[in-house]
Amino acid sequence: MNNAPTRSTSEKSDQSASSGPVLDGLKVLELGTVIMAPYAGKILTDLGATVIKAEQPGGDIGRRIGLGGGSGDSVLSMNLNASKHSIEIDAGAESDQPALEHLISWSDVIITNLLPRRRRRYGLNWENVRRLNPRAILCTAQGFSSHTDMGDRPAYDDIVQAGSGVADTYRLRDGRPSYSPYVVADKVCGMTMVQAVLAALFKTQASGKGTWVDVPMVETMAAFTLVEHLGGQTYSPPRGDVGWSRVLSPEHRPHQALDGFMCVMPYTDKNWSDFCKIIDRPDYLNHPDLLSNQARTRNPRVYESVLAEYAATRTCTQIREECEPYSIPVQKVMRVEDIPTDEYLGASSMFSRASHSKEGDFVHVGSPLTFVDHPRPPVKETSAIDADRAEVFKMIGYSN
Repeated sequence: MNNAPTRSTSEKSDQSASSGPVLDGLKVLELGTVIMAPYAGKILTDLGATVIKAEQPGGDIGRRIGLGGGSGDSVLSMNLNASKHSIEIDAGAESDQPALEHLISWSDVIITNLLPRRRRRYGLNWENVRRLNPRAILCTAQGFSSHTDMGDRPAYDDIVQAGSGVADTYRLRDGRPSYSPYVVADKVCGMTMVQAVLAALFKTQASGKGTWVDVPMVETMAAFTLVEHLGGQTYSPPRGDVGWSRVLSPEHRPHQALDGFMCVMPYTDKNWSDFCKIIDRPDYLNHPDLLSNQARTRNPRVYESVLAEYAATRTCTQIREECEPYSIPVQKVMRVEDIPTDEYLGASSMFSRASHSKEGDFVHVGSPLTFVDHPRPPVKETSAIDADRAEVFKMIGYSN
């Protein structure tokens, strides 16, 4: 993406290997909309799986969300759906049921974020999938567990943030709930779908039997949130409040330097001792709110005020040059628009330039993972709706 130094041979070795991508040969059927299931499908595609994206008439609404160009596809869809094979299937129509059944029979993995009632209506319930393909892995995901009476409640990312405690973490810090400025629930749950699929594949390889795994978004994000925020309620009976004080302090944020914003983290007690040398404040080693990691975490306001005062008098480069010899972690805040051209991130093999027949060149963001001796699959533009029908029918051995 830029003229940055090339990465090490160990990272680049996947580019010239003779073996295929790590998931080469895995056959995936995606019946998903917007972000969560398409993101899971994208991860599997980027790792080399063959993903057929079956879309309802009119296509996935994610194709039309946000900025778009002359192709009719949004920039969201250009990255989420690149290299997938598109076929339009009216899953509710009797005439399309034979094609859908062939797709199910062909698949190693089926991923979907359709609600349970729609899955039953379309024949995507586990009983029917297992009948058609006993080795198939069915991975379903939606707002609430399929095994409860709330399974059919509609839920998007904001609903899940509200129902899982994610939005409330902002209240713990700022005094009122808020949403994350990115679709955190959809993406975390999309990654969880992939985790579930890979675990199920391991089991199926050993047993020869498929399985159904359900990913309830609210529970997934609640578990994600409570890793650090269950706090005193970890004990029974509770011994304190919820929340992790270090990250809930309003002062816990990047600090203003002379030429940007900087994250400075003298986190361990050794880091803190060295940092006190840098700022010539040996008295801080005995300060009741600063003398240990536990003390600095318990009352982070004092700690953060010291960091803010330090950063305010230095440039980002000065901070790095002072802290790095002591192995104190520091990082200048990266502006989102600078990521593709950054000296480090811009050199990552997750970035590639692809060409779109209607939009021209575009930046494709692929998997950041690197596998020794396994290349990345080539990137192909997002197919128009139903553009791959003939190819898909040939792949699954179906003729109508």
